[in-house]
Amino acid sequence: MLIDMMLPSQAEIVLFWGPDYIAFYNDTYAPTIGNKHPAAFGRPAREHWSELWDDLQPLLDRVLHFGETVAAQDRPFRINRHGQMEEVFFDISYSPVREHDGRVCGVLCIVKETTARVNATRRLAASEAHLREMEEQWRLAQAAGGVGVFVLDIPADTITASPGFYRAFGLPAHAAPVPSAVVEALKVQGESDHMSDARNRSDGSALLDVEYRIRRAHDGRLRWIWRRAEIVRDATGAPLLMRGVVQDVTVRHLAQATLRESEERFRALAQAVPNQVWTAGSDGALDWVNQQVLDYTGAPPDELLGHRWLTTLHPDDRPSMRAAWTQAATTLVPYSTELRLRRYDGSWRWQLVRAQPVQGGDGSMRWIGTTTDIQDQKAAQAQLEAMNSTLVQRVEERTRDRDRLWQLSTDVMVIADLSGLILHVNPAWSAVLGWSEEELLGGHLLDFTHPDDLAAAQHEIERLARGIPTLRFEGRMRHRDGSTRTLSWTAVPDAPYLHAVGRDVTALRESEARLRHSQKMEAIGQLTGGIAHDFNNMLQGITGAIEVMRRRVAKGQSEGLERFMDSATQSAQRAASLVQRLLAFSRRQSLDPKPLDVNRLVRSMEEMLHRTLGEHVRLDVGLDTQTCLAVGDESQLESAILNLAINARDAMPSGGQLRIATAHLALGDGEVEPLPLGRYVRITVADTGSGMPGDVLAKAFDPFFTTKPIGQGTGLGLSMVYGFAQQSGGQVRIDSVPGQGTRVDLYLPCATEPPAEAAPVGQDAGGMLATEGEVVLLVEDDPGVRLLVREVLIDLGYRTLEAADGPSALPILQSHGRIDLLVSDVGLPGLNGRQLAEIARQHRPGLRVLFMTGYAARAAVRSEFLAPGMDMIAKPFAVDELVQRIRAMVGRGSAEG
Repeated sequence: MLIDMMLPSQAEIVLFWGPDYIAFYNDTYAPTIGNKHPAAFGRPAREHWSELWDDLQPLLDRVLHFGETVAAQDRPFRINRHGQMEEVFFDISYSPVREHDGRVCGVLCIVKETTARVNATRRLAASEAHLREMEEQWRLAQAAGGVGVFVLDIPADTITASPGFYRAFGLPAHAAPVPSAVVEALKVQGESDHMSDARNRSDGSALLDVEYRIRRAHDGRLRWIWRRAEIVRDATGAPLLMRGVVQDVTVRHLAQATLRESEERFRALAQAVPNQVWTAGSDGALDWVNQQVLDYTGAPPDELLGHRWLTTLHPDDRPSMRAAWTQAATTLVPYSTELRLRRYDGSWRWQLVRAQPVQGGDGSMRWIGTTTDIQDQKAAQAQLEAMNSTLVQRVEERTRDRDRLWQLSTDVMVIADLSGLILHVNPAWSAVLGWSEEELLGGHLLDFTHPDDLAAAQHEIERLARGIPTLRFEGRMRHRDGSTRTLSWTAVPDAPYLHAVGRDVTALRESEARLRHSQKMEAIGQLTGGIAHDFNNMLQGITGAIEVMRRRVAKGQSEGLERFMDSATQSAQRAASLVQRLLAFSRRQSLDPKPLDVNRLVRSMEEMLHRTLGEHVRLDVGLDTQTCLAVGDESQLESAILNLAINARDAMPSGGQLRIATAHLALGDGEVEPLPLGRYVRITVADTGSGMPGDVLAKAFDPFFTTKPIGQGTGLGLSMVYGFAQQSGGQVRIDSVPGQGTRVDLYLPCATEPPAEAAPVGQDAGGMLATEGEVVLLVEDDPGVRLLVREVLIDLGYRTLEAADGPSALPILQSHGRIDLLVSDVGLPGLNGRQLAEIARQHRPGLRVLFMTGYAARAAVRSEFLAPGMDMIAKPFAVDELVQRIRAMVGRGSAEG
């Protein structure tokens, strides 16, 4: 509330709070400290008032430590507020701010800068001193004999004069004849105006005083001459003689000019300062006021000069004003008092009136004064007094409110030091976690944290110690009964403590987990239904074709069987593609990640993309020449780009533009969740099609989700892209706006090694057959697959040994018989194919191994699964591909048993 009262006040107010004197001030005060604002706000005063701290600290200490009230007028300080040290002056009033127990907790400073007024007074005093010096020089000249006596014979124009006369005009002693210009100047009468600079001071008596300027012949300088003379006339009244005295009064004129210039400078300065400035005679009668006085009172000068200004004085303040004036006028000390004056709008406002006595060169006394409106300061003081009178009550009420919140809150609350040592806890700890206050105090927050969450909790405490608040942190806390509870924490640092509030969200998180499980089950149901629907269609194509061919063969009809064989093959290929997409989405497909040139891949696809998109879609390719090599499976990346391009084409039935671009990015942690820090290649596929609303966009990566009509899409295209990106260590992001288009960004990590050189092409194995009695061991648990592979091996001329599982194959591998190649399924029951190969190589080092896999989690990345001398073929495979692999591997060499 104290801050709320300070901010709108027109008075300059500063609050120094606590032992470090934390500074708070209002907008009115901000210009006073110049470039220290705003950095000084809310910081210890020593940081930003360091140059005057030795002067300022004792004043603040008197108030904070001894409860004194310190006030001063025109108090000087040296401060750096505009890049250089300067001397400034303030009227200050420092008052203690007390707690409810009477302890002083801060210092309230009400200040008013008076630098302009003090400097104006100083300059005026300096000008007056200069004037007095000039007048003193003139008096010394008079005492030194600067006056010359002369007698002018008017008819004869001859002069008889003393030496002082010649000195006054700058002439050689007893110069003859005296220059005519000097003679004519002597004749000037009081009423003459032939010299425009001459001043006539005649009073109509026989003595005529005249001052004029004359240019001296020997140096050409203009000098002011004072002449007092009388005319001697004859009986007829004709002038005979002029006799009198002359004196060079140039010094006095210069002093008077300086006085006038000083007076003009003072009045110009007084008009410029924002204060009300006035001057008065020794009796206190005003003889001049600046425009600020006229604007403030709304009265013309003739209503304020003299003693008429008293009509603007509040009647109740006249006795105190007279007492202060009498004392100042008697002792000639500076005059200072507070009184109320009537403003132009008729309101009575408190003013601080000050005046400085200034003595003129002639011994006269004048007063130069200022009047400052302190109504806002008075109001602030009154508000402070009123606030202090109720501060104790408000503090007690707020303390009771805080205590009630502390006691009744169902959230756990804790006050700890910045290391995490527990200092205070509220009763909710017992209700939520079962620990009593005695068991908690003196312990550490980490002592009650779940072991798996210790590192994260320690990190949050360290952040708080650095002054960073915790907005939301979830961690598990140990219950006294041994169970754990999940708490969501909010904490703020307040050196040397931290304050934290923890809400029990255990039930909420368990409910969310159940919801996620329910959603997973729903997705599994949707996935199962989709797979069953598509596989039934594909199996119908396979089994139907086989059934038709069986019937025709039974009838001896062989014509047209190729058509049904092709149909069965196409259905099988569609089933294989569906399985491959499922594996991609589940991130279980077998990938062969290698460093690949994404730009080269995109360029190689341009012709195919043009044919796929059609003429109504424009293809725009923008490739970043600085793009690094990415790590990924080339065939899968090509399939992903093609899938995205087809989706884009379908979203633009009336035509549009498809842009495919690449970029090289260096990403920080969290920049693209959940990718870690590193370098990535971004492949962007963006279209100008129909776009997707939010509900469709949220399900875009879900398996079997599609907006296309039944039979025109499996709903696995985007899910396959998502699975491929995840499995490759990358990420995919999609952004779409209805009516504006869709943008898909695919991120792949940059390769850290150059691509491996292609193996040299050896002898063509395409025509190789078994000619030296080579032996192949076939291990496959599926009888149908085993039958197929065995027939292929026999056709190639290899002697074939068979086993249905790993344990059955071990005795054969451990025997001394010859085996040139092991062909094994990866997913064998009991002992998988990779384990079987490891055991086999213990007995037969260098044995060649060809793995067959339809799905194997451990074989997802070939380079990590395969050892030298091993290869892999994915089911379902073409017989020709199997033949090529077997021939190539046996042709590399064999291992004798």
